[in-house]
Amino acid sequence: MHSKIYELVGDEFELGYRRQEFWGWKIAFAFFFGEVGAGLFFISAFYSFLLGMVVGWIMVTVFKPAALFMHLGKPLRAWRAIMGLGHSWISRGLLASILFTGFGGIYLLNLYFKILSQPLSTVVFVVAMLACIVVMIYLGFVLSYSPSIPLWESGLMPIISLTYGLLGGVTLVLLFGYQTFLTANPETFKLLKALELGLVIFCAVLLASFLHGAAYASDAGRKSVSCLLKEDLAKWFIPSVILVGMVLTLLLINMAPVSVAVLVAIAVAELIGDVGLKILLFKAAIYQPSLSHSRF
Repeated sequence: MHSKIYELVGDEFELGYRRQEFWGWKIAFAFFFGEVGAGLFFISAFYSFLLGMVVGWIMVTVFKPAALFMHLGKPLRAWRAIMGLGHSWISRGLLASILFTGFGGIYLLNLYFKILSQPLSTVVFVVAMLACIVVMIYLGFVLSYSPSIPLWESGLMPIISLTYGLLGGVTLVLLFGYQTFLTANPETFKLLKALELGLVIFCAVLLASFLHGAAYASDAGRKSVSCLLKEDLAKWFIPSVILVGMVLTLLLINMAPVSVAVLVAIAVAELIGDVGLKILLFKAAIYQPSLSHSRF
């Protein structure tokens, strides 16, 4: 006895796979701005790089909610999302975003105006950094708690979210800091460049492990992976996520001479891969059929 292989049936009234259509490119950009902005703030904070922290804070506080409100059908009811802290990672992520906006903003003001005592400044900094981490990882937890969509139901999802957030942060610190604080700190530049290289390689290993696990978890997971690597979504996934986001980024990091233009190209390539992965993970999400049958 073996399982029947189903086809994508869309809205047709027959047994088969159906794609989720509620989350699309708007929510993908919301999470993209949240993860990369939090990653940029997180990395910049270790070097007191004010420009990076300000840009990261704006990405999380302004760009992320703007994309999210474009997605929501009734934005005025969005506050209700925070009511499920005990069981919902969406609620926890919203709370973390609010804490980051408040405590991150206060920390930025304190860096400029010196309005807080040292102990209080430390408390604000710690809360802002912890909120950063939650903002980076909570999409992964949201998706991993989706038993009806085998592609998403993986313990690797939070790690992928965190790694891509940190990678985006390091990439933008290198770009924005190249002609500012990194000019006087060549060793820091080398360290961040090596960290970026390591994160790209780690992302590639994570993604390969994630797809391998999804392909062997269930028939629906196998179908999702097939869509990404062989079928309709492969024409987007392979060029944007693999060739541009990983291969081109690695080649530029290793072989291109360091310049502003090269750092811009690295940032564009890496961020294309990041946002492309998020959009395509939503596009490839396939529901396991609620009914099934076997044949002998």
